[in-house]
Amino acid sequence: MLTITDFINILHRYYKSALVQIYELEEHKIETWREVYLQDSFKPLVCISPNASLFDAVTSLIQNKIHRLPVIDPESGNTLYILTHKRILKFLKLFIAEF
Repeated sequence: MLTITDFINILHRYYKSALVQIYELEEHKIETWREVYLQDSFKPLVCISPNASLFDAVTSLIQNKIHRLPVIDPESGNTLYILTHKRILKFLKLFIAEF
């Protein structure tokens, strides 16, 4: 999928001036450009197992500067849940309210 950010980056890369047409852009396919563009920005998936603690999940969210953390079953590889800061705070609010 080509995002708006990707498209803007393409234009920045090939733009020379307002008077010159972007001929090089016509020669590239989206698939080829994505391969080159994503080559430098590939990051491995950050996930957590269902047996990990809530503290480990929060630490992973903060250290990796991410907003969503998939909880993945180690046996099947299936995503069980997506943790977010909001969901963790909501859980803590409900859990602490019981005491």
